[in-house]
Amino acid sequence: MPTELVWSNQARTDLLDIYVMIGLEQPAAAERYWDRIEAKAELLRSQPRMGMRRSDLRPSMRMLVEAPYLLLYRTDPDTDEGPMGTVEIIRVVDGVGTCMAYSR
Repeated sequence: MPTELVWSNQARTDLLDIYVMIGLEQPAAAERYWDRIEAKAELLRSQPRMGMRRSDLRPSMRMLVEAPYLLLYRTDPDTDEGPMGTVEIIRVVDGVGTCMAYSR
């Protein structure tokens, strides 16, 4: 059974905010970033464990980089082997500084 990819409402809002912010000055760049972030997220269907574990943020959190943005996600079940049911993208944030603030 294929892994289900789910975006939280906050992650979709994050992606839209990134798109709008970049698009105000560079519409073509906004399209490219949108496409790159969505393509990176789609990789999680076939490779759900490819992101680095970030238990310092949340016990089951993983992080995937699409520079300069970070996709923060969790898997269900939260295991390092065996079949994967769901990947949920929790947030899409700008850079490591934001990640540090998120852990507080």
